[in-house]
Amino acid sequence: MINILLPVRLLTVVLFCSVMAAANAQATTSTPQQELTRLQQVYRDLHSLRFAFTQVTRTQMRTRKGAGTAIFLRTTDNSGQGIMRWNYTEPEPQIILNDGRNLSIYTPKDHQLIVTSAKQLNNDITYSFFTGKRNLADDFVPQPPDTRYQFKIPKVALRALRLLPKKPHPQIQAVQIWFDDHYLIRHLVLEDPFSSVTELNFSNIETNSLDATDSKVVQAILDLNLPPDTEILHQ
Repeated sequence: MINILLPVRLLTVVLFCSVMAAANAQATTSTPQQELTRLQQVYRDLHSLRFAFTQVTRTQMRTRKGAGTAIFLRTTDNSGQGIMRWNYTEPEPQIILNDGRNLSIYTPKDHQLIVTSAKQLNNDITYSFFTGKRNLADDFVPQPPDTRYQFKIPKVALRALRLLPKKPHPQIQAVQIWFDDHYLIRHLVLEDPFSSVTELNFSNIETNSLDATDSKVVQAILDLNLPPDTEILHQ
């Protein structure tokens, strides 16, 4: 069974760093603070997001890999908090769904659904960034990128920005992101306080392609299609 603690912990961070898609290119001479301000504005304008991802987490003991697709939708009947759904296909199928009220983790292999309150996740500063309730500059100090980390895409100009929490954070030591001239995030490196490093690649990104007023669209995202023999555990 995939370690559910890792994707849950990364859930808001990945979304925080993967929804950057501004309409126009900006000058490459922008300061880190200016870049951060532009990224923040994207959150407030975003209605939906779809993307594919690959994930590699390296610790002192082992390396873990994952892959799948994800959806975010900001709905008018969800207090603007948004719905997050992660469909892991590797190393084995797993669905992680946050509907703004509950966090549900469904593992088909175990025939098990774990449901817990999303309150703690919703209060996390990174989730708040994505819903537009906080300013990045209130909690992070933007800096030039750390040259220890390198990432390139052939024939694509990329810039990088490093974010350091102003106060100690239980999940984030530092975040480094790479984005193109249209503010589309292509890569993320996350360092946590336990010396583990997670790298994520994003592809097939679609922004504002879903209709939040379409009840069928919303229901399709929320529906887990649980088999009758699924064990449901409330925590």
